[in-house]
Amino acid sequence: MIPKSVTLNRNKKSIQLEYPNNTFLLLTSSYLRACSPSAENKDKLRKTDIRKRKEAFNSVMINKVEAVGNYAIRIIFDDGHDTGIFSWEYIYTIGSRLQDS
Repeated sequence: MIPKSVTLNRNKKSIQLEYPNNTFLLLTSSYLRACSPSAENKDKLRKTDIRKRKEAFNSVMINKVEAVGNYAIRIIFDDGHDTGIFSWEYIYTIGSRLQDS
């Protein structure tokens, strides 16, 4: 699902996505960093508990959010990580999973 808007919060610790059906997702920088779909994170995603990975990135902030065509965003984190491209489908999936837990 493609959001109407993506807003980086002033504290740079989360992004808010607003969807056409007036639903919102609020995703923290630590959760997004832990779930980054980058090649370097692929093995970690399968092998480690998300809560442990999220704790490891607790102090990470988001420097910038960039559009990647019409299908995704790239999140540039203050720890230098910037290789994960978050498709709209992937963000909605991980955001929904977080809301359901």
